[in-house]
Amino acid sequence: MKEGKCPLLEITAVAFCKAYPVKMIPLDKGSSTSGICHTSEFHECALYKERSKPYTGVESVRGFLLKSDYYLHPRHVWVSPSEENENGATLGIDDFCQKLIGKIDRVTIPSEGSTIKENAVCFLLHSGQRTVKMVSPVDGIIKTVNSKLASDPSVINRDPYDEGWLFTMHVHGEGLKGLFFGDSAKRWLTWEVERLQRTFSSELGLTATDGGESLSDISSKLTEAQWSRVINQFIG
Repeated sequence: MKEGKCPLLEITAVAFCKAYPVKMIPLDKGSSTSGICHTSEFHECALYKERSKPYTGVESVRGFLLKSDYYLHPRHVWVSPSEENENGATLGIDDFCQKLIGKIDRVTIPSEGSTIKENAVCFLLHSGQRTVKMVSPVDGIIKTVNSKLASDPSVINRDPYDEGWLFTMHVHGEGLKGLFFGDSAKRWLTWEVERLQRTFSSELGLTATDGGESLSDISSKLTEAQWSRVINQFIG
């Protein structure tokens, strides 16, 4: 017999869907028997199906995907050290970042051979009229830019950890020291998701999205002012 409610449903003061942590389902007297999340029909939810897929080397942390063997910067940029080159690395943005930004339709990256500085603006991500300034997690020199981004920048949304990489680089100095990795990355991302939930509920006054709907990004539910506020708090 199928379970009576979605295993991703987490109930506290409100009912949170752990597959999509900003999807909060208001509780009322009939909530235990109404809505797809509370019935065996949760198997038909597009969001449940998406989060039930197996991912190689990737785990879900409160609804956001985390690549366990990547290093993470506090502004949601990842670094993957090269196995062939001691000072080589590949950079990209994490799942949390791409969901906050929304559909990425253009990328601005310095040319190959450019020097970049840790915590300085390094590249730009564009979503319609919106632009996000992203910082570099390390010092170094850009070696190769992902050529796919010119014709299909939305690959970053679809596959931020593999096909959606941004560029490779030669790392200078202490490199990855101070970045989140392994268990510390998981704990940090968990804290970030909880902080995002608090921002939505207490600061933005948003308590729910459409139940059962699989959202491609969080930004689609935000006004320009709300989006800017969230980006400044977590990425900018």
